[in-house]
Amino acid sequence: MQELAAGSDVFVTVLPGPVELRQVMVEALPLLPPGALWLDLTSGDPAVTRDLAAHAAQHDVAVVSAPMGGSVDEAAKNMLVFFVSGEEVAVARALPILNTLAKDGGIRRAGARAEDGQIVKLLANGLWFAHSVAAAEALLIGQGLGVSTIELHHLLRDSAGGSRFLDDHAGRLLQGDYLSTFGVDRVVDELDTITTMARTAQVPTPVLDASSSLHHAALDLYGPELGELLAVKLLEQRTGRRLRAD
Repeated sequence: MQELAAGSDVFVTVLPGPVELRQVMVEALPLLPPGALWLDLTSGDPAVTRDLAAHAAQHDVAVVSAPMGGSVDEAAKNMLVFFVSGEEVAVARALPILNTLAKDGGIRRAGARAEDGQIVKLLANGLWFAHSVAAAEALLIGQGLGVSTIELHHLLRDSAGGSRFLDDHAGRLLQGDYLSTFGVDRVVDELDTITTMARTAQVPTPVLDASSSLHHAALDLYGPELGELLAVKLLEQRTGRRLRAD
């Protein structure tokens, strides 16, 4: 890694989370050549990104944060979404790389500060986690009252209560897929960071806090297993039924 950093005009990172990102960049930043660009695609913590960006400036390294959104399949098909933040000149340097990975319209400008992209990505993820458990609750209620799960899914998806979860992911849940490409421990880490962000912003978050509590309970029960929807599995277990295609 040291040799790679020392010889890089553009240094791209995609790491599991903010802990790993800090570990790598504390070592890499002093080695990057002056004038280099650090492009970070990690979904991390805005406080960590802000701190590392300050260190990067001391070494004359430009920073673009572009946490990516999308599944493994979407990454393989170059269909990702990026929440891009950083100074305009640095972002212009990063765009040729991002455009090779993004879907049409997938480059979303989030702000001029390095941490802005991280803030937006975390809030987007927090909403998705909350939508997933709220949708599962609604589907379980309908199922328990005798409504076809498949029909209810279609009707809710096209209703005022529709969401990206119902559009793109609930169908996989109904086939027994708890989205095992992302660990519930990582979900909890992100939700804990959102809680910290909310406290800093002095915003009460009873709905997001309820989602966080359920995801924490899933982590306590199942451990750090792969499964982005293990909180839904916990709801099913508490209800005594599984959400499956009729």
